[in-house]
Amino acid sequence: MSVTYPLFVFEKDDRSMRVIEDSDGILFWHEPIDIENDEYVFWDATGLGVQIKVSGNKVMSVTSCAAPFPLGEAFATYTESLGLPRSVLEGQPVQIWKRIESEFKSRPKKRGWLSRVFSK
Repeated sequence: MSVTYPLFVFEKDDRSMRVIEDSDGILFWHEPIDIENDEYVFWDATGLGVQIKVSGNKVMSVTSCAAPFPLGEAFATYTESLGLPRSVLEGQPVQIWKRIESEFKSRPKKRGWLSRVFSK
């Protein structure tokens, strides 16, 4: 079965997420060895699991599969790690992602330590 882009990617070790708009973006952000070692979980725009097969530095296939856990669970874990409200988790996957991005971008920017030192 074919997948519907964008793809949602959950990184298991740091609980971060990313969106891949097309197949060219898969290896732009992700190392082939990390994909082979199952360090990521992938879903398509409809929330179905996605399996990516790589060989060397080439994507061989992008197909639907059973995901180890639901996309909603990944979104919940990610928003929790960002300290975002659970209210952003309603709707279709693309809507949820847009709401997460919007909520995150609307936060005040944290000042770096250099700007705090030199602004005094």
